[in-house]
Amino acid sequence: MKIYALLLASLLAVGLSGCGAEMKPAASSAPAASSQSVSVKAIHEIAPASEKVFQEASTLYAKGQNREALLTCDKALEIDRENYKALSLKGLILALDVSPEQGIGQVLKALKINPDYTQAFYDMAMAQKLAKHYDESISYFRKVLAVDPKNTWSLYGIATNYADKKDKANALSYLQKAMTIDPEHVRPEALSQDHFEWLRGDADFQKVVGGK
Repeated sequence: MKIYALLLASLLAVGLSGCGAEMKPAASSAPAASSQSVSVKAIHEIAPASEKVFQEASTLYAKGQNREALLTCDKALEIDRENYKALSLKGLILALDVSPEQGIGQVLKALKINPDYTQAFYDMAMAQKLAKHYDESISYFRKVLAVDPKNTWSLYGIATNYADKKDKANALSYLQKAMTIDPEHVRPEALSQDHFEWLRGDADFQKVVGGK
């Protein structure tokens, strides 16, 4: 989860506050596999040239140059149309800057190629959040947490989704988990973003964030 790791807080601040808006799936309840051999689809191997261009796109995105990053994702996809990393990043940028629904479509393409691409879980959670599909967003953030239980911004993302749903108990529960891991960065976001505006005067909220 290191591609955009340094961007998670800033992305949440821009993407989440802007919508008024933060990685492998949890254990399945499906029956156990039979003893018969099961064919496993090989994960697509991204062409090295396309991977290189994707890394350039990621760097541009990290610098806040979203338009240039989007164009560079397209260049990576011209080389390898199944570059799931480029598809997912493209989807995230489209969700932020153009249309959440368009973004969701691109991230879905990435997940069809690599269903276990953890970064795509996070990108999808963000896109669904921006589209105000709060339950779907929560589901994808939980997929992130199944891989990285201490992923601060997925915990915070879930908290904001519950806050937007006006579910105080769950909002504060997940906010507390995020605060426990990284209070220095979570506190200012919780105290400034719109999600928690309706809770600002609440004693329980103040107890969680330690604000005044």
